[in-house]
Amino acid sequence: MGIGLLLVAVAVTAITGNEIAGLVSASAVGSGIQFVTGFSLLPTAGAFCSPLVGLKRKCQAPTMGGAKRLYLALTEDILNEFLTYDLAKTSGEFAAIIPMVVGKKWIEIEAWYDTTKFDTEMKIGGGFTQSVEFKVIGYDKEITKLMALLYEAPVNVIIQGNDDKLYYIGQKYVPMMFEAKGVMPEKGTSRKEVTFTAKQDGLQVPVFPLAATATFDVTPLAA
Repeated sequence: MGIGLLLVAVAVTAITGNEIAGLVSASAVGSGIQFVTGFSLLPTAGAFCSPLVGLKRKCQAPTMGGAKRLYLALTEDILNEFLTYDLAKTSGEFAAIIPMVVGKKWIEIEAWYDTTKFDTEMKIGGGFTQSVEFKVIGYDKEITKLMALLYEAPVNVIIQGNDDKLYYIGQKYVPMMFEAKGVMPEKGTSRKEVTFTAKQDGLQVPVFPLAATATFDVTPLAA
């Protein structure tokens, strides 16, 4: 039908000798047809935004903050990219078994009390940003080994809050990579500690809630 409008423009131009009159005539015909039928003769370009969904104001009773569990997995041990932008738009949480390579499991880190936290941001034109931080107390061979194993190691993270809610940080192909800083106090009774931090941008999703039905296998800590 777009060819029909072009023929109208050519015909009017030929009759009047005026190119502007031809273009105006074609535009008028197209607008008239769209007004009467609701159908546009011209192609529609570009992608449509997803319909928005309302969000009710929520009241919150006093809750227990902080986190009590921290789990890590190498992204190479995760089977596929299961957290997607479409899932974030439609469900807003993941509620199934986290897909892992056969035989691979998550490991647990016992971070010190009230030191584990995450944040997430949405950037125009830049997707989402996620970050996570936790601390361990002391400085010994186990901590040294953990620092060495995490050096430039792409991982994903699961945090379990003191309220038992689970949150997933990172994606398989946009992983978190930790940095660490150990501190020994100069004097007094201050404690030795190591702070692990990771931050990543350009993710397709924010920090992702895991539903109560989400499951994943964890290697037990040594007694």
